[in-house]
Order: sequence, then C-alpha cells, then structure tokens
Amino acid sequence: MSEKTFCAHDLAQALESWADPSFAESYDNVGLQVGSATQIIRRVLIALDLTPGVVEEAIQKECSMILTHHPLLFHSPSRILEGDFIGHLILRLAKENITLYSIHTNLDAAHGGVSIALAEILGLHHRTFLNPSDDGTFGMGAIGHLPEPEPLRSFLDRVHARLKTPALRYAGSDKAQIKTVAVCGGSGGSLIQSALDANADVYVTADLGYHRFFEILGPDGNCQMALVDAGHYETEKHTEQLLCTWLTERFPTIKFYCTSAPTTPIKISIR
Repeated sequence: MSEKTFCAHDLAQALESWADPSFAESYDNVGLQVGSATQIIRRVLIALDLTPGVVEEAIQKECSMILTHHPLLFHSPSRILEGDFIGHLILRLAKENITLYSIHTNLDAAHGGVSIALAEILGLHHRTFLNPSDDGTFGMGAIGHLPEPEPLRSFLDRVHARLKTPALRYAGSDKAQIKTVAVCGGSGGSLIQSALDANADVYVTADLGYHRFFEILGPDGNCQMALVDAGHYETEKHTEQLLCTWLTERFPTIKFYCTSAPTTPIKISIR
C-alpha cells in the first residue's frame, strides 16, 4: 500500500483549525505567502523568520515547504527585485519550488499557542489567557502562578536560564516577591494595563520602549508590578518546537525540522 501524501493545503487546513486566521490582528498577514496550495509536502522546515540561511537550509534538507511564525509579507510589495531582501527571498523560493506559509498572531491568540507555551516554559501553573476574547475561544498573552513565591532577582535568573538569554531589561524591586506572572511572546506593550488589572507581580514581554516602563509606576513613583523585556526572539524562539511537535503528531509521515540556526540579526554585547 502506497504512503498517503499531503499537500500544503492539508497542512494549512490543520493549522487553521488550531489557530483560525480570524484570530489574527488586523495589521497581520497570515497564511500562504509564496507558492502553491497543491504542492506535495514530504519535508518542512520551521523557523521564526525567513532568512537566506533558512532558505538554503530548506534546499539542503530537500524541503518543499517552509513554515514561519513571522510573515515575510506584512504589506503588498510594490516590486519584487533580486537586489532587495524580500525580493531575493521570493525569487529564490519560486526558483526552488518551495512553498512558504506563515502563522503569526493567530497562533499567538490560539489555545496552547505562543504565550501559553511561554508561560509553561517559565514554569507557571494554572495558565490562562491574560486578555481573553469575550467568548473565551482565543486571547492574547497568558497569566499563571509560580509553585512558590520567589524574589524578583530569583525570577530574573529563571528567565535568563529558561529563555537562554544573557541580558534582560527590567523595572521593579529585586526584593519584590513574585507569584503571579503575566507573559506575552513578542511585542506585548499593549497588554501592560491588562497585566496590572490582573494583579500580576511581574509581566514578561518584549520590544518595550523607554516610556512603557513608566506605565507601571504608582502615584509615589514605585513600581506597581515588575516589568521585564526579555527580547522578541527570545520570547518566541520556542514557537519553532511548538509547531514541530504539534504537526508531527498529526502528520507522522511528513518530516518536520526546526531550523538549526538563530534567525535574529540582533546580537547582545555585555561589558
């Protein structure tokens, strides 16, 4: 008996049954980005971002599909040129007949999605959405509890170790006791007030501008909760393994790989 084959549409349909495109933010562009929905898929490379290195790795591994968290195409390009970063990637994918699919803020908002998984990595119990939809079917961010309270300094060590990052930006007293923890993978500044309203002891997210840290200050100038910027890549890198595990369980005849190299161009210098 011949092995059952699946096409890109089959994988997209499965992913969208978990992370419905309607969950995505209005600015987002999720779904099929480049290629054909009828492409037969036997090997898939999963990465947070699409880079030339990811495309080359997909070619080496003979993958006919790349699945990324961040879309290559947030906006419609006015031109596709070999000399541009995006244009080069699109033309390379087309030349190699590789389909590109992206699952972004709809996965952020799905049950068991990016932020819920981040809460699990940090060891939180009783994980729920920080900002759920009215019907509770999806939501943004996550909130949970540590098994036992710990000082903020110890909690920061936890974040360093579990997210494998040597640097954190934060506000809060090192002696503050941390029990209730709110998180949001990636850019989560818009949920600071939700974390405060939920009486979180700390909120972990990324891409926080200087003035965002003032939003946690009370009338006396003291922090009402701790706020931690752990980095965009660092708070979402686990998405690759999350997708790999989820898809392997549902398509055991397809080989799924997580990219072998970091996709972020950002480096950290610590004096």
